[in-house]
Amino acid sequence: MKVKSFEATSFARDLTAHMCAWRRGVDGSGSPMLATWEAGIFSDYRDLARLVAAQDEIRLHPYAAALTSSQMFALNLFLPFREGPREALAEELVPIVGSPMRIERLVFEWIPPGAILGELAGDRPADDDEHATAVDVVAWGTGSDGIEVAVLLEVKLGEGGFTTCNGRTSRANRRPDVCASARTFLAESDACYLQSPAHKLRDRRYWTIFSRARGSISAAFPGADLNGACPFAGNAQQPMRNLAIARGLEQEGVVGRAFFGLCAHDANPDVSAHWIAWHHPLARVVKTMRDNRLRRYLQITQRCE
Repeated sequence: MKVKSFEATSFARDLTAHMCAWRRGVDGSGSPMLATWEAGIFSDYRDLARLVAAQDEIRLHPYAAALTSSQMFALNLFLPFREGPREALAEELVPIVGSPMRIERLVFEWIPPGAILGELAGDRPADDDEHATAVDVVAWGTGSDGIEVAVLLEVKLGEGGFTTCNGRTSRANRRPDVCASARTFLAESDACYLQSPAHKLRDRRYWTIFSRARGSISAAFPGADLNGACPFAGNAQQPMRNLAIARGLEQEGVVGRAFFGLCAHDANPDVSAHWIAWHHPLARVVKTMRDNRLRRYLQITQRCE
């Protein structure tokens, strides 16, 4: 599989330089890459990280051993809550859920059953070339009212944004006009290339899920700029897919309520700006959770119902 090149932002370059300088003081090496991905995990949790990687069938990223790997960032942040007490994390999720919850389990790189989004032929990827939306961290639990809850978190460290849509540039896309016009997309979402990608056995269900949730695609995204391109051609693509998982979990009765949020480095201005922009089609105001107990790295966790 071809690895997409990473275009580093100013923040990412500064973060890499900072981490390389830190490493130089620790082991004398200024390399931005560690020998193994496990070396990037806090020493007390390396055995647990290996176990979780196997149990959760984590697909390690090509640059998982990088000092600035967001995948390792997520593991370091949330591994302590995998087997240890979860009350502190549950307390920090109250602004997302809206009320206290009891976290019963924490899962990494969770891929929903294939039928929810329609991205997979079966329930699990058949091989490394079968792509599916994976949620970085999912907290499964129960709300104070007894209703089952899922909190989906996307974790970013040095990235400058989110995954964009590959369908608009696909040679198999016969309706580029849908990609070029939000007005056309909202009127003809069934013509979106992502609905029926080439060589896929299932239709993808993003638009079905949102239509079912709100009555129509237009009602689901009332803030979309009708004079612009498809609202999901750019950085809103990845958040849209995660929100579709949340709504799909509710519609399939897996949980009673599901929420989607962002956990990013508080000094990363780029991903935060894209997150705020993603809320424009939803016509909603971003709610930000500020955390003092989980230290600075969980300072931008934002809610998307």
